[in-house]
Amino acid sequence: MHTIQLAVLAKVTDLKRYGYAAVLAPLVRDVHTLEQDGVFIESVGQNVKGTIFCVSADNLAAHGLGGFLESFRAEYACRFCMATSEQFQATEVRDEEFVQRTKASHDVHVQNALKNGSEFGVKHDCVLREALEYFHPITGFPPDILHDLLEGIVPIELALCIKEMIRLKFFTLEYLNQKITSFPYQHTDKVNRPKAIHKTFMTRGTIGGNGHENATLLRLLPLFVGNKVPEGNAAWAVLMELKEVVELALCPSFTDETIDYFVWKISDHRQTLQEVFPELRLRPKHHYVEHYPTLVKCFGPLVHVWTMRFEAKHRFFKRVVHDAQNFKNILKTLATRHQHMMAYHLHAPSFFRPKTQTARVESVLVSALPEVAQAHIRGQTTSDTVYHTANVTIDGTDYTNGMFVSVGVSGGLSKFCKLAQIYLVNNNVSFLCCDFDSWYVEHLRSYELSATQTSLSIHLQSEFNDTVPLSAYKVDGVLLLTPKRFIQVKQS
Repeated sequence: MHTIQLAVLAKVTDLKRYGYAAVLAPLVRDVHTLEQDGVFIESVGQNVKGTIFCVSADNLAAHGLGGFLESFRAEYACRFCMATSEQFQATEVRDEEFVQRTKASHDVHVQNALKNGSEFGVKHDCVLREALEYFHPITGFPPDILHDLLEGIVPIELALCIKEMIRLKFFTLEYLNQKITSFPYQHTDKVNRPKAIHKTFMTRGTIGGNGHENATLLRLLPLFVGNKVPEGNAAWAVLMELKEVVELALCPSFTDETIDYFVWKISDHRQTLQEVFPELRLRPKHHYVEHYPTLVKCFGPLVHVWTMRFEAKHRFFKRVVHDAQNFKNILKTLATRHQHMMAYHLHAPSFFRPKTQTARVESVLVSALPEVAQAHIRGQTTSDTVYHTANVTIDGTDYTNGMFVSVGVSGGLSKFCKLAQIYLVNNNVSFLCCDFDSWYVEHLRSYELSATQTSLSIHLQSEFNDTVPLSAYKVDGVLLLTPKRFIQVKQS
């Protein structure tokens, strides 16, 4: 979090009174200088120029700063195309019937809006566009997975489908909440464990919760109540399709095939949702998600431009407000405390954390290790001893003995193995793993795992299909694992 810098702090009341142009003036002036003159980098030996690539924001802030209408009940509520709210209900983005916004058409709409009032959802120009040469609102505001999916569509559809399955008497709210609160969460799931669903969720139409909690609930719901829901149930199908859409949206890299698959999964989810709940009126966020595959081609994987990291950054300021209890000049207090924290990190021997970190290591004789580990280690060092540890952090990702990682492929599906030991050899991290056979359970959108007979293997992180480690859980005597994001297998 300390690598995220503070640029501007402002009160919402001042923003509404004076506008974005006044509030952002100091920042925009600096960025304009960076565009035109650049800054001299001593190690490079020349001036380096730069600009703002994109602005990560929720929909309200993106529309406000971008010059679009901030009412999502307006006729034109999409900043990516010129579809109307009524067209959202009947037509999919993949049908290519909607006119996409372009820089040229947007500039025309801005000129007309300044003369005649809002046009096609545009009410004025973007402050950044007016001041900067290389920024444009059409290509400068990516969608936000956090607010569109995890805090938008997911809690609404979870409430809708859970209500329907309770009506069908597959389970009760008390049973589901008992499963949520008593589940043996492991590793990172402990931190992001969902809260029990409030009794008023049916009338509110949403389960609430933050993005992390909703993502965990959707991912682990098949393990909570999947055995209570009969196969082929339509409401369950809606949630499982949504689960796959979320996994794809969180994918850190894409191929052309993955993007095509993403298009069809979004379409399948929409069709299933409208078939099961024909009275449901789609939200603008449903429409925004349909633009995701095209926007991936524009911005890259959307998980790299979402607001989640900035929401985490906000926790520092919230703690300062809570601890200071001084509101005379809260902006100055926040800025000063933040700069004190930054000074502390800048004064440290290294501003960035090491690539590999571990808390406790022990030496072990190479000859005492399993044969597969001995062969691997002797190919890297001539030492008779190496270090091993129970947990290690690589590029911010924690790996702990007992976690599962995806390595290899079998029958076109990902294979999984369990971390047994972690070795540190010549500044490299090697993982001794217990291999598992895996079968994909369509009803649960999860993998059933079975340990192979005393089969061990050793891998580097670069060999993993996905760098995110996972937890597996015993449910009714079966070991189940459900992924956090879409896994693209590496062909050996």
